[in-house]
Amino acid sequence: MKEYLHQYKFLQDVALSEVFATLLKEQLRDHSSVIVPIPMNEAKLRVRTFSQVDRLLDAASIPYTHLLGKREVGIGDKPKLERMALQDVFWWNGKPVPEKILLFDDVYTTGSTMRLAAKVLKDKGAKEIKMMTLIRA
Repeated sequence: MKEYLHQYKFLQDVALSEVFATLLKEQLRDHSSVIVPIPMNEAKLRVRTFSQVDRLLDAASIPYTHLLGKREVGIGDKPKLERMALQDVFWWNGKPVPEKILLFDDVYTTGSTMRLAAKVLKDKGAKEIKMMTLIRA
């Protein structure tokens, strides 16, 4: 998985988004929540040229809604304690927030990304937030 993720994200092999399409379709087939992908910040998006999380969902033909933006804070580059102390990484984009949300990301490491994103959505009215990632590091 480490090699797959490196090739997909850092070598920009977007075709690898198809690898897990069937699995994602199966896992999310009967899901009733609105799927909200974890966004990339604009600087990282320019470097990588595509949002790896969006592409995974696109490959599986799974509809999603962007409700968050991300500031230029490198969560993955920080030690665990620093990640746990971060605040204000995500911002709400102003779209209506549904009551039931499934946050989706590619990798779960410490849970900081999901926790910070969920807090923003809870503060804006989400009643139930579940989380799903492709990989648990």
